[in-house]
Amino acid sequence: MDATIISYPDTAVINLLSLTANRSKYMVPFAGKFRVVDFVIGNAMELDAQTIIYSNVNDDLAQYVALHGIDESRLKVVVNEFNSIDFCYQLVRDSDSAYFIIYNGDNPGIINFAHLIERFVKMKKPAALFKMHFEGKARMAHRILVSTKKALLATIRQALKHEHTSPNIFEMIINMMVNEGLPKLEFSCMYWPFSTVVDYYNYNFEVINNPEFSKHVFNGHIRSRIQLYRYSMLGPHAKVVQTFLSDSSCINGEVVNSIIFPGVEIAEGAVIRDSIILPYNKIGAKARIMRSIIDERTIQPFDEALLNIGNGCKIGTTEDGMKNSDYPRVLYNSITLIGKDCFIPDGITVGGCCYVLPGKVQADFEKRKYIYNGTSV
Repeated sequence: MDATIISYPDTAVINLLSLTANRSKYMVPFAGKFRVVDFVIGNAMELDAQTIIYSNVNDDLAQYVALHGIDESRLKVVVNEFNSIDFCYQLVRDSDSAYFIIYNGDNPGIINFAHLIERFVKMKKPAALFKMHFEGKARMAHRILVSTKKALLATIRQALKHEHTSPNIFEMIINMMVNEGLPKLEFSCMYWPFSTVVDYYNYNFEVINNPEFSKHVFNGHIRSRIQLYRYSMLGPHAKVVQTFLSDSSCINGEVVNSIIFPGVEIAEGAVIRDSIILPYNKIGAKARIMRSIIDERTIQPFDEALLNIGNGCKIGTTEDGMKNSDYPRVLYNSITLIGKDCFIPDGITVGGCCYVLPGKVQADFEKRKYIYNGTSV
């Protein structure tokens, strides 16, 4: 399709604590084996469109996107020029595409862009705004602009002429075109806009249990580039019940109603319930993890003997109704979050709705063996 998709980051107020510490939402692991940017790329490839991914965080996004093996002329990551209207104008002007799609892509979603383009072309209008319809409601906050190149360039020229500026130039462009009276329509899609830790926890389970999502994964619509290529292995005493178990994991303990990302190792006697274990974590023997998120382990090279969660650790709770005293609006429902690259020593207890900041190690726990419910380290 002769189209370019421009994905820009969420403008909503978000607080995902360690999940977005030193990384954009695009790079957050999601749905058992993917990162959010995999959804952007999957949607674009279904349309066979050129894609420009704008990000407001300088992280490993470009390197990860390159692993998809798509030519740079078809897939580009832009960071340094995020707020430059001049740079945006040059990208649009130099493109060969007849149509442009602009949307907030650092929330995961499965969107049929080909259908949107077909509807747009039949309208014979210079631009149109499509409101996403999901969870039974149309959401004006989540919208997609479809425009001809000529109409989009005209709006950007107006912004340049009047020296308009904005923290997010794409929201500005959309609002300028809305003010010009472009038609508004609705369409259905699967879209999961998470802005709190609890959103993230709930949406992961919702997506994993969505049969329509499973079809897209099975058909190769979305592909992960989290690097590890081996089968999952279950030990002789492993027990796995109602759990999404990704490739390249090694389970010797008990896992119930949980989501296990690639590269996770769970030792014998450990019990994981109602939890999300992000990539490459190593859980020690007889550890207990309940209603928790264990953020990603990114430190390399990986020491096979070094556990993220030590032997005999107890993390989380089965009790309901707890809030974190430091972050009550984003960490509640008794969910505990262990930050990225944490190494919890043997025998430590972390209560319900706790938050352990990224990078905490043994020295941070020398004077405390118990982290009380609703507190942070």
